[in-house]
Amino acid sequence: MPSLQSRVVSQLALRALSSVSALAFAALTAAAQTKVLSLTNTSTSNSSYVRTADAPELEPQRFTLEARIRPMGAGFGQTGTSFGATILTKPIEGTTGSFLGSWALGWEPTTSRVYAMVVNTPDSIGRFVYSNTTVPLGVERHIAATFDGATLALYIDGQIDAAASTSFSSVYYGNEDVLIGASNLGAGFLRRFTGEIDEVRIWDHARDERAIALLSECRLTGQESGLRLYYNFNASNALDSSGGGSNGALVGSAVAFANETNVLSACGSPWLTYCTAGTTTNGCLASIGAAGFASVSQNSGFVVAANGVEGQKAGLVFYGLSGASATPWLGGSSSFLCVKSPTQRSPTLASGGVAGACNGVLALDLLAYLNSNPNSLGQPFGGGEALFLQAWFRDPGAPSGTNLSNGLCVVLAP
Repeated sequence: MPSLQSRVVSQLALRALSSVSALAFAALTAAAQTKVLSLTNTSTSNSSYVRTADAPELEPQRFTLEARIRPMGAGFGQTGTSFGATILTKPIEGTTGSFLGSWALGWEPTTSRVYAMVVNTPDSIGRFVYSNTTVPLGVERHIAATFDGATLALYIDGQIDAAASTSFSSVYYGNEDVLIGASNLGAGFLRRFTGEIDEVRIWDHARDERAIALLSECRLTGQESGLRLYYNFNASNALDSSGGGSNGALVGSAVAFANETNVLSACGSPWLTYCTAGTTTNGCLASIGAAGFASVSQNSGFVVAANGVEGQKAGLVFYGLSGASATPWLGGSSSFLCVKSPTQRSPTLASGGVAGACNGVLALDLLAYLNSNPNSLGQPFGGGEALFLQAWFRDPGAPSGTNLSNGLCVVLAP
């Protein structure tokens, strides 16, 4: 007969599915209102881009840049040369040389590859990285670049695609504006993009690959922690939905707003599993998952549960904020530590079930725990943070006397 914990988790999962269905219906109702920025750049007289005034909020030393793009043409302004057309940049306009700006995301028509740039000293010290994956004409992709002070990384559709180490840790910033769809450099290197751009985001930290993936196919609320700029273009303008006030100005006559081809729904609190569970003494593989809605404005209702735990064992759930790991566990165990330190541990949990069987469950209402422990790691949360969780439990017959589940990444909702 299922344990009480198993039945509770199952009931919460059913409630979560009902909530998801309601959200999906709401998303379909609003589908006609979702837009993308459509730029046509073919000549000086037929050209367009977006300009956002310089602001301290747009000068993070660690960052994530994101956008959804669909190239529809070669663009205009020396886009047939290296570095092609620009998607998002903070350039030093009207100048010539190399590494002219703070950072950039772009697309190269001649190779269909995406690139990212970060600069320490203009016209002297910087780093480029090119994607291995191509983005052909007419194909929509989510692209992102992160800089953590040591590595510039490039992501396509939420998967890391290329990365390069840097010899510097600080980013150059002057008083330059942020541009979308253009660089406007000197000697005719305008680098203006033709195609669709959507979901433009600037964050003040380098986000983990899993956190990027979880939010790559959905619309943000704009209230996510660390979000410095957010344009979803749904109101047919370039208003900043992050609340930061960095609204953009439309420049040129060849700008339009088209309906999204791939309609995005609200992000909610997405999660995914990763890493590998260890095999226990009795051949169990503890599998972690979740049910409910992980909104930091709620006091309870998001249950993290590891199923398939050995019965009648003590354990706990722990989380971290520093990213994923896959480090071999202690003493020759088959388990892996899937969460980077520092970590926060829950109180001791009982797996229930039958001793020697794989029907134990370690369940934790994460929101209730966070609300009862306001000084726990990372508090207070504002939404948008990625938590990495794993279950630990006693297994006296294992090499280390303990074992671990696989890992879980969840992005908190505001």
